[in-house]
Amino acid sequence: MSTTERLVIDLPADLVEGLRDSIKSGAFASESEAIEMLLRLWYGHEQVEAPDIATLRAFVAEGIADADAGRLVDSEEMFKRLRARFSAIGAKRAGG
Repeated sequence: MSTTERLVIDLPADLVEGLRDSIKSGAFASESEAIEMLLRLWYGHEQVEAPDIATLRAFVAEGIADADAGRLVDSEEMFKRLRARFSAIGAKRAGG
């Protein structure tokens, strides 16, 4: 049985709204579950080491090159894609 710890965090209102929308949509059962899922995705299930700075710089350079070439995505579209992705992850985790 794993232990848990309680955290109190301050987040921008728009992030809290998005978090609560994800819960209302059924993607997550609670705020805690959503944050836990996001942290597990961030760190990886196998606790894989964080990417090195060269890898991070390559990702940033790729993004800048895409922007310079006009390959941009509207922020609302990106948030829509992210919500769909997290919903799918939540559904997979719930066994459905």
